[in-house]
Amino acid sequence: MSGAEGPAQEAGPPAQGVVEVDVVLDLIDELTECDADLESLLTRTAAVLGCAVGIRTVRGDVRAATPWGLDRTGREPQRAATYDLPGTGRVWIDADGLPSAGARTALLLRRLGIAAKVALLTHAPPAADSVALRSVVDGSLDMATRSSMMVRLGLKETSAATVFALCAPADSAWMFVEQVRRHARVVLDAPVDNLHLVMADGLDPAAVLGVPVGARAAFAGPRPAAQAPEAWRLARLGLRFALPSPRPQGPYGVEEAVLVDGAQLGGYAVLAETLGAEQIALVPDVHRLDRLVDEHGEDMLVCLEAVAATESVRKAARLLHRHHNSVAYRVERAERYLGFSFTEPYGRPRLFLALVLRRLQHSAHLFPAGGADGPSPEPSVR
Repeated sequence: MSGAEGPAQEAGPPAQGVVEVDVVLDLIDELTECDADLESLLTRTAAVLGCAVGIRTVRGDVRAATPWGLDRTGREPQRAATYDLPGTGRVWIDADGLPSAGARTALLLRRLGIAAKVALLTHAPPAADSVALRSVVDGSLDMATRSSMMVRLGLKETSAATVFALCAPADSAWMFVEQVRRHARVVLDAPVDNLHLVMADGLDPAAVLGVPVGARAAFAGPRPAAQAPEAWRLARLGLRFALPSPRPQGPYGVEEAVLVDGAQLGGYAVLAETLGAEQIALVPDVHRLDRLVDEHGEDMLVCLEAVAATESVRKAARLLHRHHNSVAYRVERAERYLGFSFTEPYGRPRLFLALVLRRLQHSAHLFPAGGADGPSPEPSVR
């Protein structure tokens, strides 16, 4: 979590009713003076009060914290004391944790609202205008128009931009964006068709990103923001090869195909650009692979991905942290089912090609007619 340095974090939430309002006011003032971000303000205030606090901004965003950290549910307590600050939103504090009532409570809420407003203004990213962001990655627009949209978003043509394509529910997309925000100077996001476009400027190259369970993600970059249309094209192509994330934290192994780098696809990109799901369905290896997975479950698919990504069954077993015999048994069954040996000449590449084609077949629904490289119907600014 980001935030400016301030007073030391308390060991834990105090017993309710023992905190003086002046103590909380001093903390809020101190956090405001050191330019703390909104998350720091809420978590530190909640820890001192020993109860939940939060804010619903005028844009409808909800941020909340309990004495034990951020509250992603953002639910406002039934007995909440609230204060509406024009142009900012409504802050609230769980009334059960308020040490007093009346004018002092009103002052506390007002001071918290003002501090939240300062935090939002100090740490707000450039206006993430969805239309402008979609225009930045729209290769059909001229460079002058896209440059003006970059300025509108706080970017330059030379900004080191990393572009992500994400297929995930809204709450998972929000979690991913918030995580990237901790490692980049500017993070912008917008929905595009049934995907989510995320652009990060100055992303820490050493950052280890996680993808919410079940979400698919791919990226391209960093590269100059002037090349954003190509980065977006590559990220969407990469998404065709990505598998749903098995866990929310990285790093991920190559066999897991999470956070695929679209710029590293090489000749495989042609498959995504030219083959449709109906064509792939006619490939016997893919048809047999589908039946194999249907009969023996996703665990068989995980095993075969590891075998295709390594040089031997023994290495695949180590990669999966399983006994060699367990993996060997599945390999023998898969070889009989598919009709070829993975150790014969070109056997392993043939297996990998079948796995890749199956990924493309099962990701075709992510894109509208025209494929991953087709034009987006989203409106653009001209």
